[in-house]
Amino acid sequence: MLLAFLSSCKKVETTRTYTVTDTTAQTTIASDEVIVNLEFDQAADDAVKVICNPKTSIAGALVDTSQLSSGIIIIDYFGKETDGTKSRTGSDSIHERVVNGHIIPWGTPEATATITFGTASSPNYEVLFLNNGNASITFEGSATLTNIYGGLLQNVVQGDSVVEHVRANVSFTYNDNASMVQFFTWNLNQVRAFSVTDTNMFASTRGDTTIAGYIIGTWGTTRLGTSFFTVTNSPIVQNISASFLDYNPLNGAKTIEGISEPISLIYGVNQEGTPFKSGTIPYGFYISWVDNTVNATDVLPYYY
Repeated sequence: MLLAFLSSCKKVETTRTYTVTDTTAQTTIASDEVIVNLEFDQAADDAVKVICNPKTSIAGALVDTSQLSSGIIIIDYFGKETDGTKSRTGSDSIHERVVNGHIIPWGTPEATATITFGTASSPNYEVLFLNNGNASITFEGSATLTNIYGGLLQNVVQGDSVVEHVRANVSFTYNDNASMVQFFTWNLNQVRAFSVTDTNMFASTRGDTTIAGYIIGTWGTTRLGTSFFTVTNSPIVQNISASFLDYNPLNGAKTIEGISEPISLIYGVNQEGTPFKSGTIPYGFYISWVDNTVNATDVLPYYY
């Protein structure tokens, strides 16, 4: 179930006004924090994969390396992922840093690359959630990736890692707009580390900027028109190797601040809201907040 704007009992329109004491408003804010970050993560990871190995294949996409000699790779998305839960359309372009006509390889410390969502021929990057009534989210904007430590993803071995810094300014919209399309702008400033355990690759993400004394990773405007920022209390860990778990976090915790009722999120729980055990697939994430001195909680499923 795609949360908040695709509840089976009601549809959340971006033009509707809520009070933050409304449970729907709180679940909308929390769900967006999960969905926007995870879909951005996947697009950014796709970019790193093709920078590391231009011959990498991506399900439901074509990798255009015709401008590789200029440090440019374009990913054209056209279809379903391997597990059939979603489909992506549109394009993004990846530009490696070029100095004096020479491409700075990604495996070089402090090498950078920029990602731009959309190209001249395909202006949008859209993710369609096939199990949720064909709901979709569309991205615009750009991001800069910097290799802080490590070499190429395909060369990571157990006990080693690749660490990257991610800085982005993106806008997104869902396809539930009533009368006009409205985009919401977010900033991301995060550190993302990749490591291998056995045959699985894991990604761990934490915030990397400071607002009001907090170390945060995401900030911007909610779909309710309020400003927010998100504190990473413990890194968000994902298994990005198995298609049935891709980008649904195994564990981690955040707090959404800057709103009148801050929301705590715990990732990787079962339907009762307790942390999942090894060998099982997490159901979703647990949220809690204080509503007029009363503790309120909910357990929300991941959306695929």
